[in-house]
Amino acid sequence: MAITNFQRTVWSAKIQRALETITGLKNHSDYQFEGDIKYAKEVKILGIVRPTIKTYVPGTEIDLEVPTDSSQMLKIDQMRYFNFAVEDVDKAQSQPGLMDALADEAGKGLAEEADKYIASIVKTGVDDSTIASTEATITKTNAISTLEDALAVLYTNNVKTTEELYYEVTPKVFTLLRQSLTELFTENVEMAKKGVVGRYGNALICVENNLPETDDSKKILILRTKKAVAYVGQIDKTEAYRPEKAFQDAIKALFVFGAKVVRPEEIYCIKVA
Repeated sequence: MAITNFQRTVWSAKIQRALETITGLKNHSDYQFEGDIKYAKEVKILGIVRPTIKTYVPGTEIDLEVPTDSSQMLKIDQMRYFNFAVEDVDKAQSQPGLMDALADEAGKGLAEEADKYIASIVKTGVDDSTIASTEATITKTNAISTLEDALAVLYTNNVKTTEELYYEVTPKVFTLLRQSLTELFTENVEMAKKGVVGRYGNALICVENNLPETDDSKKILILRTKKAVAYVGQIDKTEAYRPEKAFQDAIKALFVFGAKVVRPEEIYCIKVA
């Protein structure tokens, strides 16, 4: 049966599932705007300003305030694609599920592209100081105190001590932290899907290989709330076809996405050698 006979939605679902389950930076971002992006080039993210709290004096008039709002635009301007084919003879001689496996790997590759883009916008924020950061040489003796200092910055910015945070670190830093973590998730499947390997207080520890890097090759560790970065993404097109000049089955897909640091006060970075 030619590949063009199967339903496009089946392949879209497989690729989207791979995008959603691979661990990475995008999974620790805010997805709430994703439903707004169909056929859109950008999404308007609305914010509100807290009403002023005033002192009431009995017998006097009270002031009427008209609340103001704020907004940011999240551009959906990143596009990545894949387009691969399998020779009929290769397909016939291979184990069943070859195209499934290739589509799954392609989806993971797209997810890594989203991670790299998020890393790039975090680096830009660190470079232009819209994201607060510091430099540190992390050792076994100061790994926890460095994290505590970073937590203190976010708590000072009114991030609640009970709010779930993500601390995205290199494998090396994780090995320095591991002995001091309050909880390890070595066999927790649900946590593994989020890329979480352990917990320290309200910070979930995540090992990441796509962290941003400074121009002088220092890795940038990231401590943030889930709402610090907004992310939207979707498979825009998926097509199965038979190339005209070959005996092949082929699949191509277009992935569109965007991301933006929308709450810089809820993200803090540490540059390490």
